[in-house]
This record gives sequence, C-alpha cells and structure tokens, in this order.
Amino acid sequence: MEYLSFRHARQHFAVPIENVRFIAAESALTPTQVATGKGHQFDMVEFEGQACIILSLARLLNQPSERSKSRDLLELLQAREQDHINWLNTLKNCLEHGGSFELARDPHQCKFGQWYDHFHTDDAQLQHVLRSFDEPHKRIHALADELLNMRDNGQREAALAILHEHENNTLQRLRDLFAEVRSMVRSSIRPTVIMVQSNEQQTLGLRVDDVGEVFSCHATQQENEQQDYMPPFARGWLKGIRIAGQEVTIMEINPQRLLSSIATNEGQLLA
Repeated sequence: MEYLSFRHARQHFAVPIENVRFIAAESALTPTQVATGKGHQFDMVEFEGQACIILSLARLLNQPSERSKSRDLLELLQAREQDHINWLNTLKNCLEHGGSFELARDPHQCKFGQWYDHFHTDDAQLQHVLRSFDEPHKRIHALADELLNMRDNGQREAALAILHEHENNTLQRLRDLFAEVRSMVRSSIRPTVIMVQSNEQQTLGLRVDDVGEVFSCHATQQENEQQDYMPPFARGWLKGIRIAGQEVTIMEINPQRLLSSIATNEGQLLA
C-alpha cells in the first residue's frame, strides 16, 4: 500500500495515498474564518464545490507549529537587533555627556548572548550564518571598556570617532547578519495543506509543516493495535520505513478519525 508522508518537528506521519485528493501551499489558498459560537475559530476553503474545514496537525497534537516557532524567532531576532542599536546609543550618550554605563559589557550576558550561547539548530546553513555573529558581537561589547577608559583619560573626541566608525562597520555587520537570518527563517516557513478524503461525502484539509515523499509499506510493517498514548485520529504505526535515506517509524493517520476528533472536541482542535 502507498502512503504520503509528512512531518511535524521530528515526528513522521502518513495518510494512504488513495485518500489524498490535492496538495497545495497554504499561501495558494484563500481560507475563510468561521466562528463556532464558543469562542473558537477555524478556517474553511472551497474545494470542488464543497466547503472544507482545514485542520492543523500541530493543533491536533497540541504542539506549536513550525510557523509559530518561526514567528517567535523572528520577533526575538528583531528585538535583539534593536537591543544592540540601543546599547550603542547608550554608550554614545555616556561618552558625550558623562555618567556611568549600566548595560552588559560581557557579550555572554546580554539577552542576545544568552540566547546565542544556548540556541541549537539542525539547519547547517543557519548554523554557518549564526557562527558569523561571534566576532562582531564580541567586538561591539568590547567597546564599552575601551571607549569609556579613553573618555576618562581625556580622549573623548577620539573615543567618539572610534564609536562612529564601529556604528558604520561592526554594528552594520551585525544588522546585516540579523537581516540574513530573518530572511532564512522566513524562507523556511512552507506550510502545506493536504486535501484528504475522509469519507464518501467529506473532504478536509490538513495543514502540515513539511510534506515528504510517497512510499510503499508492506503488511508486515503495519502495527494497527491502538495504544493509549496514540491520539484518537491515529490508525497505528508503520515501522521500518525509509524516508530521506533514514529508517523511521511513522504514525498512520486515519482520515475518518480526524472528523471524529472534530465532533468530540466541538471545534477546539480546529485551526
């Protein structure tokens, strides 16, 4: 039997290919939001003359979607870039008007440094760009001690000249890197909607983070015994499946049980 695979985070899922009617990038659809009357909203699209509900796999799993995580990361990067603009402006003000400088001088202690030291990604290209932050970020923070010492030794104008140079070079390099990472994160967001035939009369859309490939599965690889920790819309496990060169275990989704989940939860699981 053939299946279409898709993924959420590091979890693999599949539906029988015979149930798949259409696959589209979410951006190609024009959903209409419909309220349930209980404070919940969900999306619907017209497909082959029928109003079809769009469900979110992430929401069904009660987990954040890659899109929501990417949106949070974009907001964080924007805020951390602004932090360093403000940091340099505060240092400039101290050089011009005197006073103490209270912001983080250690690059590992600012909010970006704390995030940067603990952030991990499996994206090799993103890792490469993030490594490029290390040198200019450390150089920016080193300016505090260097330039304040110059100010205190009567070299205020020279310190301001150096600061101006780093505004145009080191800070700009940081800002370019922030922009590059944000662009990469935005381009990685590719939510897709799989139109699935759930029964003879009903088609629904399933929003997923990443569509994989079509694969074949033998009966010996199927384990259909329902287990307590499986969601109600799961049919069972497909074991020993090779996806992208790796052998994985895949949860098979039963389209009929997706509709049952909707009825049971009165719209709470709808996207």
